[in-house]
Amino acid sequence: MAAVDVLLPTYNRRESLLTTLAGLAGQSFSDLRVVVADQSTEPAEDSPVARAMERVIRARGGSVEWHHRETLLGIAEQRDFLLNKATAPYVLYLDDDIFMEPWVLERLVRTLEAEACGFVGAFPAGLTFAGDVRPEQQVVEPWEGPVRPEVVEPGTPEWERWNLHRAANVYHAAGGLRDGEIVRYKVAWVAACILYDREKLLEVGGFSFWESLPRYPRGEEILVQNLLMRRYGGCAILPSGTYSNQVETTVAAPGGTVDEDGDALKLLPEMVARYAPPAT
Repeated sequence: MAAVDVLLPTYNRRESLLTTLAGLAGQSFSDLRVVVADQSTEPAEDSPVARAMERVIRARGGSVEWHHRETLLGIAEQRDFLLNKATAPYVLYLDDDIFMEPWVLERLVRTLEAEACGFVGAFPAGLTFAGDVRPEQQVVEPWEGPVRPEVVEPGTPEWERWNLHRAANVYHAAGGLRDGEIVRYKVAWVAACILYDREKLLEVGGFSFWESLPRYPRGEEILVQNLLMRRYGGCAILPSGTYSNQVETTVAAPGGTVDEDGDALKLLPEMVARYAPPAT
């Protein structure tokens, strides 16, 4: 059994997926199993380059498992499918448009081991915004001492932490760090590259709520991370070492929209009551 299962949903973004696989092939932490849930019209595993990256991952001690899935039920269902395939103590949910520097997974694992929290994220920078410096959005709240449980409600000042995860803000915010320095910071949520403690994720229900959402949902990871923060805490790291390919999304409805009732946060009150009730 691998130490980390990399759970990678993909849909019709073969070129972008190849850069993601290349980043995984070069990770210094190689005790991993990559599980790809592919809903593409043409299976990505048929690509000679994808097969080449698979051979590199295997040669360095990892493994790759492909699942071609024709039925489209939405990204929350894809995440649930992948979690049901996982067996490792840690699972990395990785989007199919992310390139990782070689040290990223190792630092995520070491941080999660040290903090014993619910998740640790590495939010990707969009380097088309490298020249767009936004100091007002680069507020970093470091964790002083260990990561602790916290309640972050929508509409509160803490919710505005999400602004750090826009454009190239994380790239700019990390600019003054010393070589090798890692900052653990407080989040509202993290997208695209998140390492979870699998057992803790299952304890808050994982993504089993997907059937309560329409075909084109949003916020499914925001929901589970909010629950995990309430029970175990969560954080992200700077520098993140991850970069977005900034390609067009394939998880939204045609035209880039989502169903009006597709926001997973509508489930937050009932999920809190079920999985993370306030301490009495």
